[in-house]
Amino acid sequence: MTMYSRNFMAIAGLLSAALLAACGGGGSDSSEEAKDSSDCFNTGFYRQDTQINVTQSSRLNDAPALESHFLHRVTSQKEENGVNTIYVSPDTGRTSIHYTIEGGALLYHGYSALNIGASSRQSMTPARQSVIAMEPGQATSQTIVQTDSRSTSDQETKTVTTLAYTRTYEGRETISTALGQFEACRFTTTVVASPQGNPDAKSDTQTTSWVASAGTYRGLTLKERSVTRSAGKTDTLVTEASQVNQFDIK
Repeated sequence: MTMYSRNFMAIAGLLSAALLAACGGGGSDSSEEAKDSSDCFNTGFYRQDTQINVTQSSRLNDAPALESHFLHRVTSQKEENGVNTIYVSPDTGRTSIHYTIEGGALLYHGYSALNIGASSRQSMTPARQSVIAMEPGQATSQTIVQTDSRSTSDQETKTVTTLAYTRTYEGRETISTALGQFEACRFTTTVVASPQGNPDAKSDTQTTSWVASAGTYRGLTLKERSVTRSAGKTDTLVTEASQVNQFDIK
């Protein structure tokens, strides 16, 4: 998941990577690495009325770690003509994130949000794809046009960004986290973002995510490390799930 414009991109990216399937590693063996990634996608995350609330610890570069809450509530879900359409809210209902499940993949289409005195919207063309069952070493790539708009009572602003997006399933690892020890899928995503009309704002982000492949929290992003390079500056953000407050899977 992302969030709103740049912030929402991070939240939306976190949601899609985390629920799909979150620096450090742990041991691995050939039997774990040979498994595909399907165990790391928990269909229950996308059923009506599922609610998840996780406390996360995040550290940006060398700054002190900060705690935040990751929320995931499925507010509506329906299947029509073989396509499963899901709307997820990461807050108290002001934001709605649009997913579909089709063709063996989770597709992120964008979001809409209402704020005080303003509304914002993001759309992805085509939808960002996360294949559910990937073999170790398999990668998928897309070129996506992302449109972000923000409207107030007197004006509307729009930003169009071209994304070069690649997602790779690296295999399985056993990792130790604040929640315990887990077998996890390791994914690497790279996003090169090129805003139209603003070449100086181009950025390159590489994210490694570890997603639980078994146990009570299967499908949850356990740990994530993102490195973003932009305008000659490099930022590293490390996020780890430190406490599960609610894990009500339908």
